[in-house]
Amino acid sequence: MIIISLQNGSQNLIHEIKPKQMTMKLLYKILGVVILLHLALTESLYAQFTYPFTKSELFDTTFYNQKLIDNYAWLSRPEREKEKLLWAKTQGEFTNNLLDSITGNEKIESLFDKLYAPNPDEIIVKGVQMNDVYFYKTMPDGKRWLIRKSNITKEEEKITPLPFTFYGKKFTAQKLVFAHQKKLVALMMVESGESNPHIRFFDLDAKTFLKDSIGPVMFNDASGVSMAWLPDDSGLIYTQAPLSNSEAEKYYRGQLKLHSIGNEQGKDAPIFGYNVNKEMDIKEYATPYIYSFPHSPYIIARIRAGKGENYAFAIHHSKLKGALTKWIKLKDYKCNHGTFTANGNLLYAIDDAVPNMQLISVNLSTGNPPTIVLKQSEKILAMSTGDPSIAGGKNALYIKYTSPGKQGILKMEYSDTQPADLPMPFEGSIGEFNLLGNDDLLFVTTNWIRDFEYFVVNHNTNKVSAFSTSKSFSANTSNYISEIIYVPSRDGLSIPVSLIYDKNTPIKEKPRPLLIDSYGCFGSSMDPYFNPENFIWLEMGGIYAAAHIRGGSELGAQWHAGGSYPNKMNSINDIVDIAEYFVKNNYTTGKQQVLTGSSCGSLNVGLATLQRPNLFTAGVYIAGIPDLVTNSGTAFARGQNDFGPLDTKDGFLSRLSISAYYKIVQDKSAPAMLVINGANDYIVPLDNAARYVAKLQNIQQSDRPSLFMVDWKNGHATAGNEIEDIIRRWKFLLWQIGHEDFQLK
Repeated sequence: MIIISLQNGSQNLIHEIKPKQMTMKLLYKILGVVILLHLALTESLYAQFTYPFTKSELFDTTFYNQKLIDNYAWLSRPEREKEKLLWAKTQGEFTNNLLDSITGNEKIESLFDKLYAPNPDEIIVKGVQMNDVYFYKTMPDGKRWLIRKSNITKEEEKITPLPFTFYGKKFTAQKLVFAHQKKLVALMMVESGESNPHIRFFDLDAKTFLKDSIGPVMFNDASGVSMAWLPDDSGLIYTQAPLSNSEAEKYYRGQLKLHSIGNEQGKDAPIFGYNVNKEMDIKEYATPYIYSFPHSPYIIARIRAGKGENYAFAIHHSKLKGALTKWIKLKDYKCNHGTFTANGNLLYAIDDAVPNMQLISVNLSTGNPPTIVLKQSEKILAMSTGDPSIAGGKNALYIKYTSPGKQGILKMEYSDTQPADLPMPFEGSIGEFNLLGNDDLLFVTTNWIRDFEYFVVNHNTNKVSAFSTSKSFSANTSNYISEIIYVPSRDGLSIPVSLIYDKNTPIKEKPRPLLIDSYGCFGSSMDPYFNPENFIWLEMGGIYAAAHIRGGSELGAQWHAGGSYPNKMNSINDIVDIAEYFVKNNYTTGKQQVLTGSSCGSLNVGLATLQRPNLFTAGVYIAGIPDLVTNSGTAFARGQNDFGPLDTKDGFLSRLSISAYYKIVQDKSAPAMLVINGANDYIVPLDNAARYVAKLQNIQQSDRPSLFMVDWKNGHATAGNEIEDIIRRWKFLLWQIGHEDFQLK
């Protein structure tokens, strides 16, 4: 007797054939019918993955005698821009139609409404000017406003409705920088995603925009343009790249320019940067940043180098003379993360020359080498890449310290180097340091299961009290807990991981869906923060895991170095080791485990799923960088210290080893992948993701889908954040783990 069993999805076709009861001719006919039936079922099951056609064109290039073949390079050629956009539009429509055909919309929409229900007390602080706090808030009229609240009178005052509108077009403020004393604010405006970046000025008392407009301006990083008011508020210094720069060179050849209120932009003179002063060797990849502080007459120009150590210069603002300015270089000061402040003629900075960091000071009038103010201790001082982790008042410093899942604040009087450890309102991360008045501190704190809340430190008493308009969201998340576990790595280290899950469903008793999120680049830590989106996953019975992998600074300078060139592969290996640990210890299974990552965190998604595809069922790859070899522009050149230099063989080999694009091979069982990119991404252009998706679909050819979601409205930091795209993203993951409520119709 011959038994033929064909398994296809949920169907099991069993045919029992008795040769003695039939001729061989009849047997062959039956076998033929069975095979055709199998093929038909297979085709019907996977027909939705018959992707839109992608053109393949032979192309190769050679680096250090190594040939790289790339038949989708045409998607990155400027002359093929229209063809690429048409391809991306077709792919995006295919993805949206497929994900929209998955059931479960009502369930997610209901959760979404619950999690994002309007909170009349919710505020988002945008800045502080002396005793006035400015924040976004939805008012009783249903409109969102920029609000001013005086810390003295405690009264709220409407300043201007949002979003901003000019010439019939809507703009959002990517960044706001308030003058030190004058009632003025400079706003970096963007129109759609990150398009049309320019600066406008708003009079906070007259409640109107000034005529001044500066644009286009440079994105120094994902947070926007670097700009700072002069200490006397007589002008604004900002960064700008040459208008002739190509799409891939938006960070290149940047200059600092000085704008005086009332002047036309054409009169703005360069004062620092590429080719401004022949005596200063500023490289084309070097990106200038500018800083000023309320209690110092000095301004600081910091260089984020393309490769090698960063460095900085200073000048008293009264000595600015355009391109002839005699900047003072700060000797032996690396300023790797811009984590510094100033008081008088002294700069105070967090320095990573030792594992747990130390506090140093630099004399801005001389530029002499730093002196140590506060030696390293068991508390790891935080080095933030975007959000300042140090603030200098008139009489005291506030310094953030950190550990995985928990942070605190040290307060140190300038006259006393013994800092006080301030009491925190609850355990979590802290940030958004803003001086309130001369010496009080306004800051925000949050954790994985508690919403952002603002607090004020009273300088005189060290008492920490709630800012009156803040209110916790935590009542909606009381069923969840978070904890830190430590996972052994393949090279003997312990990797901290934050776990969030429903306390009423014990973990490890039964495998559950598990989502790993990570970053691990540029020293940026995976700090706890409240993200309502995550509760969509948690409400569906999942576990959320934030992996504090090497490359961040959760465990100090050595943790960052351990995940940077030439050790960048450690970040990816950490993810794989964590995923394997979860499977081996019954947290989850390979068919229930998914991986997400944005920007540099996408490296972990692309490479971990290729290294151990059996550990994952799906990945979400947002604003990613799959090819670190052939791209030299924008983020790629800026990341040489973390990824490897562009102009050496060792750097090339490092970049090749962490470029998922060149590791794609045919693998029918590879995890599903949802690739998301903003059409107006200032940092990672659309063509990088396009080539990646094309290769996944046509070379990898997994039985699981490889999909491209194009966000035509947004850029780097907000790609995929439209409500409909958020719903699609979660439906994709729930579909791939086999959730019964989220399947194709």
